[in-house]
Amino acid sequence: MKIFISPIGVTTEHVKGWLAEESRGVQILWLIHSKKDKKNDFPKIAKKLKRDLESAYPRLKIKLKTIDSAFEIDSTMDAIAKIIHKEMDDNDELLKSDFTLNITGGTNVMAGATMISATWYGTKAHYVLEPQKGDPEDTQYVRDLPVKSIGTAKMKDNQLTILKMINESNYEIPNTPKEISQEHKDITKGTITRKQLLKDIETNSKTEKKNNKKTINKRSLETIAKALEKDGYIESIKGVEQYVYKNKYGKEKILVTDDKNKADKDKADKDKADKITIQKNNDKYSIKIKTLKGVEFIEWPLKTRIDGSQSRYVITPAGKRAAREAIMFD
Repeated sequence: MKIFISPIGVTTEHVKGWLAEESRGVQILWLIHSKKDKKNDFPKIAKKLKRDLESAYPRLKIKLKTIDSAFEIDSTMDAIAKIIHKEMDDNDELLKSDFTLNITGGTNVMAGATMISATWYGTKAHYVLEPQKGDPEDTQYVRDLPVKSIGTAKMKDNQLTILKMINESNYEIPNTPKEISQEHKDITKGTITRKQLLKDIETNSKTEKKNNKKTINKRSLETIAKALEKDGYIESIKGVEQYVYKNKYGKEKILVTDDKNKADKDKADKDKADKITIQKNNDKYSIKIKTLKGVEFIEWPLKTRIDGSQSRYVITPAGKRAAREAIMFD
């Protein structure tokens, strides 16, 4: 069984040229198109193409799939993922090699997403050349593209759990004062410190134990993280930023805030560290620091330095995709 999948835009001739050369054995054709916008009625274009092709290929089953945006990678990749999963659910004898993706049509983003999907799933991929004046009658316009699968084997449950946790995390520099409002914080999605991840795992494990599920501990996290990094789903970064300031004597110190960095706080207490308070004036923050010999006001954000004793994990585009599909289909 052969299933074709093709994004389309205003131009649809590539689909007709594709089928003219490659229709033998094809049973299902999926056309992916975006919603109607101010300039073009893409659903109408898709329906007209569907009628034309049904007339020319009466045995071919043609299906339409609408996406939200032709300018977002995930929209096209989500559509292709749903199509492949649906067809394989309906026919358990199907292989990924039974699918062929056409990267010719639609926007550049749609074409790029389609090629990525071909490598992601290990399908075939075709490109259709545009006919030129003077071409010989026997010219072949369909090109079979070299696709090397990136091997997205199904992850173990504990690996998927960790990947989801990293993907859903919102990282901020660990010693950011809680009084600072969200819009004034430096927040990065899809990254988390190892220290915070261990805390989240501990919280998650309490729930897992109640459900008699295997939990993840400190040692197993190292093994899981290495496996995810080897497969290209996450990156491990040595060193975590910390906010620092110079006190009245010119000595650089790590900003200590409530219990976010208890080890530093304990050490600071022993050293009779400067006491700080957060002030806000006209939507701007400053750090008021009481030293032994006076008061300092330092405008936010403070300078940072790298704490080499800590590390953090960052999800990669491939990791985001794997986590997204896990949410969609698991």
